[in-house]
Amino acid sequence: ILERNPRLRVVLAKKSKVDGLFRLCKYVHIAGENRTVTIHRENGCIFHIDLSLVHFSSRLAHERMLVAMKVKDGEIVLNMFGGVGTFSIEIAKRVAAKVFNVDVNPDAVRLCLKNVLSNYVRGGVATVLADAKEALSIFPINTFDRILLPLPGKSIEYLPLAITYLKTHGVIHLYEFINACGKEDPVEKVVGRVSLMLGSRKMLTYKGRIVKSVGPRRYMVSLEIVVE
Repeated sequence: ILERNPRLRVVLAKKSKVDGLFRLCKYVHIAGENRTVTIHRENGCIFHIDLSLVHFSSRLAHERMLVAMKVKDGEIVLNMFGGVGTFSIEIAKRVAAKVFNVDVNPDAVRLCLKNVLSNYVRGGVATVLADAKEALSIFPINTFDRILLPLPGKSIEYLPLAITYLKTHGVIHLYEFINACGKEDPVEKVVGRVSLMLGSRKMLTYKGRIVKSVGPRRYMVSLEIVVE
């Protein structure tokens, strides 16, 4: 592999599935330099990553670009599962928005701070070390124009909290895993689950699509909703 790809320096193989509070994988060294630290480049941004300490997926680069293109100057944005800052920095690099990047993993927060310094951003990125439930307690309700929930498997659990801090006609970007059999529409199944979690707020409009298949009849779905 290294001989055919001169730019490669490290070859790792996944040894385990994503697991634990920090959503980490274990890797085994196959060839090249024995390290898990790297610099990842996407959409004009530079990200410092340590695969042994933080969760990261390069396969979501297109998703990050799509979300960043939606944000307008002056918006106040919350990323409830911000990780090393990929979504947040790509937003702030594109527009003059204020982004709050929240994560419970100290290593992710440390790398996010480094990544903010490594990229010229038009807006600002405030990095917060906390669970989103704790971090939001410092904000008034109806603070944010846009809230990101990019953690499939947990996003819907945190949705009622996100709604509390979302402005009228605010936007939620949500990613979720869903099983769908036969003629079932994965997007509509996620929409149905989300509708039940909105409380007194109403979903005005939504756009959804399948991001990828993650197993037999199991999908990752992206949902963008505007809330009354």
